Amino acid sequence: MTGQEAPSETPSAQEGAAAEQDDLSGIWPLVGLRLTTERLELALPNTRDLVNLCRAAGQIQSPGEPRFQQSYLYALSPERERQLLQRHWRALAHWRPDSWDLHLAIRLNGTAIGLQNMWATNFVITRTVETGSWITLAHQGRGYGTEARAAVLELAFTHLGAVEACTKYVDGNAASAAVSRKLGYRNNGHRVSARDGERLLQHLMVVDAATWRQHSHGQVDVIGLACCLGLFGVAASEEMRS
Repeated sequence: MTGQEAPSETPSAQEGAAAEQDDLSGIWPLVGLRLTTERLELALPNTRDLVNLCRAAGQIQSPGEPRFQQSYLYALSPERERQLLQRHWRALAHWRPDSWDLHLAIRLNGTAIGLQNMWATNFVITRTVETGSWITLAHQGRGYGTEARAAVLELAFTHLGAVEACTKYVDGNAASAAVSRKLGYRNNGHRVSARDGERLLQHLMVVDAATWRQHSHGQVDVIGLACCLGLFGVAASEEMRS
């Protein structure tokens, strides 16, 4: 696959796609969920997003750099793209209020440039979420990763009532660590595992709700959440509001 963007859609095609999304959101409300920041929109990937993400997934690091992301992102094409699609479809197919994994396309000017995940198990009890993300190399270093993470943390803390959020980064990934510290995370130990036949050291980080509220994150608007609360295991009366 090349790094070229998908052809622009005609107005009629865009209107038809929007109508289909509206119809589907009545059955699966997550389709209508939107997180908007100053420059970005985060939403459940549509078909066009998935195509762009498949193209972008092979362009997340310069050649020769250590592997900081999940193994599937370093697979050869077309296995890499197929695994990306399977992971997205699996997250939707296995979604339950007590075990969910939200995959959101990070859109810049309407084009998906990366993926932001947030997941939880037994959230109604633990009130803890975890996050992970990647952005294509051409768009790194511009604050988009921080903006996307801030958006899902706004969803978690302000609207879903989370009490803490966890993340991790591979040893040596200074950029990921910097994003986390900028958003108030602190070190929370480490974990050693094996990946691709090698020792993998991961640093764990955590931020709690009180610390989160002390930091400035810019304006984040959450649209279409009310119909989704039950899917997150949260009753409408429990939604936290700033």
